Amino acid sequence: MSKDSDIEQAAVPASETKVEPVAATPEEQLTSSGTTTATPASTVISVTNGGGAAGGGEKAAAGTEKPPQQMTAVQVAAVAATATVAAEQVQPATTIGGIELAASKGGTKSNMDPALINFKVLYVLTQLCGLTMIVLVGTWIGQHFGGLGGSSNPKLEFNWHPLLMTIGFIYLYGNSILVYRGFRTTRKKTLKLTHAGIHMAAFVLTVIALKTVFDSHNLNSPPIPNLYSLHSWLGLSSVIIFGLQYVAGFVAFLAPGLRENYKIAMMPLHIYFGLFGFVLAIASAVMGITEKAIFAITSPPYSTLPTAGVLANVIGVLYVVFGALVVYLATEPSYRRKPMPEDTALLSSNAGNE
Repeated sequence: MSKDSDIEQAAVPASETKVEPVAATPEEQLTSSGTTTATPASTVISVTNGGGAAGGGEKAAAGTEKPPQQMTAVQVAAVAATATVAAEQVQPATTIGGIELAASKGGTKSNMDPALINFKVLYVLTQLCGLTMIVLVGTWIGQHFGGLGGSSNPKLEFNWHPLLMTIGFIYLYGNSILVYRGFRTTRKKTLKLTHAGIHMAAFVLTVIALKTVFDSHNLNSPPIPNLYSLHSWLGLSSVIIFGLQYVAGFVAFLAPGLRENYKIAMMPLHIYFGLFGFVLAIASAVMGITEKAIFAITSPPYSTLPTAGVLANVIGVLYVVFGALVVYLATEPSYRRKPMPEDTALLSSNAGNE
């Protein structure tokens, strides 16, 4: 006789613990090794008081129903431990699932992706910086350089150059880069057309700005030499890169017929040279506004930091800040636009047509 059986016979407890199976399941049957497997869902532990009344009741019921199966203290402890583990496994998962479901249905800002919140804040800051930059350039040339004019007044015609370059070659250029991330819920085909449209508007304004600066040099008396400064060299280089980028992007990603593997191969080059041309445009703009301040702000001179000089410096700082924000938003991996079902369907249809 085992040690557990001796303990049960020697002790007369005030209550006796019995385990009554509600329904016999394969898991509760004896295995070949002689052990009993029980699950918390199919086992009921009942407690009956010992004593004469209980004993008499058990004797009266002995003739009509099968006596309950006895389990040792070790087996009872094992069943209780199994029930506890099962409850711990089920309850937290259900609770966590309920919390997640409520959070997804709530849609509050506290449950939003932190990266998306940061992107929205920086994107709004970028737009404010760009718009402020345009307003200050307009104020600068309006209050300190006589405003805008036509070819009959070359000096006033030149003022179109910094204004149109700021609008087209900096602000619109930067926004065309960010269009894929700023409008992340829009279909990719629509974003492609928008990207190309903004680029085209920027290119038209840039061409007009270049014409005004060449006219102001050639129509001046005496004429001013063209393309002698570092600003003109870098500025014209960035315009050429911009134009080549536009043609290559249109052929690769908008015009039909190019195979998908060529598009995939060209994408890194398109992204790199797009950002490189934008950074080059920012650098040439900073040099251009400095050059204009040195040549045009003479009374009082630029070295004394008059109001026109301070405003020129602020505009240059805004150029740099705007460029830095655009490059950061365009290159940060966590701000990437996630593919939408429409994009996958469009890619599959294009692959089928090749």
